[in-house]
Amino acid sequence: MSYLKCLSKYAVFKGRAPRREFWGFSVINIIILLIILILHASFQTGTLHTVLTYLVIIYAALTIVPSLAVMSRRWHDLGRTGLWVLLNLVPGIGTLVSLFFFLGRGDRGTNRYGRDPREKKYRNKNRK
Repeated sequence: MSYLKCLSKYAVFKGRAPRREFWGFSVINIIILLIILILHASFQTGTLHTVLTYLVIIYAALTIVPSLAVMSRRWHDLGRTGLWVLLNLVPGIGTLVSLFFFLGRGDRGTNRYGRDPREKKYRNKNRK
């Protein structure tokens, strides 16, 4: 499962992340955050509201590093430096440009950031 794989690579900014790994992590991360936020919005007052407020903050804080790491590895898969993550700091347009690139296929074969994670030999070697 991509979500758990990214969490196990908590702060690994080296290497490459194919579309499947990036989107698997991102979609599940967004779903979890949305569920917590919906629950939070459902309870306007009381102890549960406070607990859910802290839960949102803690979850976001715990997943920011793996999110940045998988984005960096995704940029590497596209043959670009991980510093392109900073593009997301540009409100609106930066996120749209990143989204456009992240939908595309990564470089075929080895690039300067490592082997193609989709190559059969490389995948079988990592499964052992």
